[in-house]
Amino acid sequence: MLLSSYWTMGAVRHGDHIAKVRITPDPSYAAAVVRRTIDPASAQEVFRPALQAELQERPYAFDIQVQLCTDLERMPVEDTTVEWPEQLSPSVTVARLRLPQQDMSGPENLEKMDSLSFTPWRVTAEHAPLGNIMRARKEVYRRSSIECHKLNQQPRTEPRSADEVLGPAR
Repeated sequence: MLLSSYWTMGAVRHGDHIAKVRITPDPSYAAAVVRRTIDPASAQEVFRPALQAELQERPYAFDIQVQLCTDLERMPVEDTTVEWPEQLSPSVTVARLRLPQQDMSGPENLEKMDSLSFTPWRVTAEHAPLGNIMRARKEVYRRSSIECHKLNQQPRTEPRSADEVLGPAR
């Protein structure tokens, strides 16, 4: 998980611009990863223990990059199957996501994360998802969250801050 890049398939607002976002491993941190190959069939759960072990040993960082839309015909918002050409607009690093060295192995950590819901709509208006696919996904994410919380017999609440989820910064 620490060696993969992640990106938005759909476009998002980037202030007054349209962009796609990519989160990619910082090369210097990626070079330090020890657990490079994981066989998903080797155990019932393989990714979480590997991530726990890596973060117990060292911090990690990802670069957050944006690719601005410079040509709506060749970089359409409504067709998520079209890859935006890097030669039209290269991705630019705008921030860094830092994961501190930590012990995340306790059951309370898993319980907290299990009670959360992911949605690309938990952003300010300046970074809202764009396009019909992204608008359709908003309701899918909401309904999925409702069902997941019902199945887990958990209340469904929106966090008001990162501290509410992660605890105060140290």
